[in-house]
Amino acid sequence: MRDETMQQGRKPTRPRMHGWKWFFAGLLFMYVMVYMPTPYVIFTPGSAEEVKPMVSVKAGDDTEAGTFMLTTVRRTYANIALLVWKAFDPNAEFGKKEESLRGRTEQEYATEQMFNMSNSQLGAVLAAYNQLNIPYKLESQGIYVVSNDPKLAHNELQTNDRIMEVDGVKVNEFADLQQALQGRKAGETLQLKVQRGQEENSVNATLVEIQDGNDPSKKRVGFGLYYGEKKDAIPADRNKTVTFKESDIGGPSAGLMFTLELINRLSPGDLTQGHRIAGTGTIDPEGNVGPIGGVRHKVVAADREQAELFLVPEGNYEEAQAKLKNMNTQMKLVPVRTLQDALQAIEQLGPAK
Repeated sequence: MRDETMQQGRKPTRPRMHGWKWFFAGLLFMYVMVYMPTPYVIFTPGSAEEVKPMVSVKAGDDTEAGTFMLTTVRRTYANIALLVWKAFDPNAEFGKKEESLRGRTEQEYATEQMFNMSNSQLGAVLAAYNQLNIPYKLESQGIYVVSNDPKLAHNELQTNDRIMEVDGVKVNEFADLQQALQGRKAGETLQLKVQRGQEENSVNATLVEIQDGNDPSKKRVGFGLYYGEKKDAIPADRNKTVTFKESDIGGPSAGLMFTLELINRLSPGDLTQGHRIAGTGTIDPEGNVGPIGGVRHKVVAADREQAELFLVPEGNYEEAQAKLKNMNTQMKLVPVRTLQDALQAIEQLGPAK
């Protein structure tokens, strides 16, 4: 009777989890939160980078009391932990990874971004030369593979391959490639010589029927590729030669800010007038400014670097203005359609006090 009373008075014991079970539970939790892939990407404000260190002009005027800044968007592949954390960030925007890549591999996406930047730089040089009436000529620096169309292509080509020859015909620009394919038929397999990194390789590529880019109602033959052509603008006065330094920033949207920096370097005086000027927008050789993506993030990036003026393409103005209204900032936002609009907005700032 006494033993039974004591037994009933004891607290029930709980099963203990062995140490190794806690260890594996912790590993599983860490994998799910940090390492398990998700189909999402997160876009957040990137940086506002000074353009001056990215550009050199052979005999340019380096006077610049202020600064021109290009702006970027940060694109991050999201794990579970980052998704939870950024859910409380008003500056974060979520998207699907597949929508971002649009069927391309990561390497192809990176190559496309670098070619977009290269084209942006070329457009900026031409816009600056045309604005300042500097004579120049264009020289092709080669045709490159950006990506394969997975629905059409049947070849051994890789992203960033430079096409040197097509069945023994030398290729340096698009006209050469078109000439090499004249009279060919879909289904033919040709041998191409390509430069891949530091090596030259021979690869096979089968011709396929594709839609003519100039006339959608017609068909022509090709390799089912997206190409990029590198070009250089060679000024008549070699002292006005522009060189861009290598950068890991990609995309087409820095054109306007590159142009403003180049005009400042290619002409006497200080175009910045001592102000911190940020902006975004594509530009063509005639000085037309085009819209870009991610402007709401770029406005935040510019403000973080104390920009006084933000130049925004007219097509992005409403989105940028809506973001600016929710920010505690004195930064001025000006919409521009052309290079002349941007130059006028800067002139109206007057000298910095």
